[in-house]
Amino acid sequence: MCPRRIEEDHKDFRDVYGGRIRKALKKFVNNGTIFRTRPNGQRVPITIPKMDIPHIVHGDNGEGVGRGKGKKGDIIKKGPKDGQGNGAGQGEGDGIIISLDLEEVLKFLQDELQLPDLKPKPNETFEEEELKYTSISLVGPQSLIHRRRTMIQALKRHAATGDLNKLHWIPGFDQPVQLITPINSDRRYRQYKIIKKPASNAVIFFARDGSASMDQYKCDIVSDMCWWIDIWIRRFYKRVERCYVWHDTNAAEVDENKFYRYRYGGGTICSSALKLIGKQFESRFPPNKWNFYVFYFTDGENWHDDNKEFVNTIKEQFPPDTVNFVGITQVMAGAYQDSLKQYVDKELASVENIRTTAVGIENNKQSSQNNYGYSPQLSDEERDSQIKKAIIDLLGAKKPSKKADSGQLTPGGV
Repeated sequence: MCPRRIEEDHKDFRDVYGGRIRKALKKFVNNGTIFRTRPNGQRVPITIPKMDIPHIVHGDNGEGVGRGKGKKGDIIKKGPKDGQGNGAGQGEGDGIIISLDLEEVLKFLQDELQLPDLKPKPNETFEEEELKYTSISLVGPQSLIHRRRTMIQALKRHAATGDLNKLHWIPGFDQPVQLITPINSDRRYRQYKIIKKPASNAVIFFARDGSASMDQYKCDIVSDMCWWIDIWIRRFYKRVERCYVWHDTNAAEVDENKFYRYRYGGGTICSSALKLIGKQFESRFPPNKWNFYVFYFTDGENWHDDNKEFVNTIKEQFPPDTVNFVGITQVMAGAYQDSLKQYVDKELASVENIRTTAVGIENNKQSSQNNYGYSPQLSDEERDSQIKKAIIDLLGAKKPSKKADSGQLTPGGV
């Protein structure tokens, strides 16, 4: 058997295998199913169609049809004894689960969804100082003494004066030994210079409405979106802090488990979450040292007088020179008219670091042009597709355009 032919066959097999992986991953991303998946560590499990491994089939010593004309009714192909098959099959064939590297999946996700790289906010003072030891000095603190350089200088001095091979009697030694004693002029010290470099710190604030209208279904959508947004942003920064804010009429910082699992509260004052986040800028996360990303999730229901307060808080405390990005997602709203998203779309449409999106189904039969509702539940396919669209709206290369009359996202706005 020719080894070169084996290598060619192996390459063909790898190409087919890789093609099936890319096809499965593309379907996994494009239909939004990926956003229901939580990778185990740095590996993402996906299912690809089962492939038959090339192998050699040996002969069968049992009785069968051999040479000759044969007789009428002889069965040429082996099968069940009664000659009947198992009937028609249903669905796709069995698949196999493989694990892909998370970074590979994120690169594919970026290409398919056209997500841009994240960049720190343009601020010349947004720098970190690093001390780098680059040279040697004749003066310096004792803590920075360079021992090897100091001893080399002492050896050179002893060699120049002829004292290098001179023997000395030292207490505790039976024989005289060579002695090298550095003096002040021999001492050498490490010297540093300050190198300024762009900082790579980021803090992500996830905030959500915790009122009674935010049921399990809505919170599961929030959970899926937050998890993948978090993974995406952490790809671009070395150090990322995450803060979780939950609110009803009052806001509180909670741990990750409570943010995702705690379900029902009282009324709704959305601005309370933003005001709590704004307080963190004062001392905990100085704006000149951190990149800020804020993601707020609501079903659109708010105390009607608070919509104005919500927008004013964004204008005053979340300007583009302080906060990199503010994303507002309206989840399964009962109506667009008089919702929080409608008010934000109207008042902050021209603000570059603000983006809004929605997850839900438009119901034209029950709404006018400026007032549409969402069905109480989505099919699994529609849910995944809506989450994918919402993530593109928030993180895509272009800010989604909005209709002037209704504030709805226009197709192809990303």
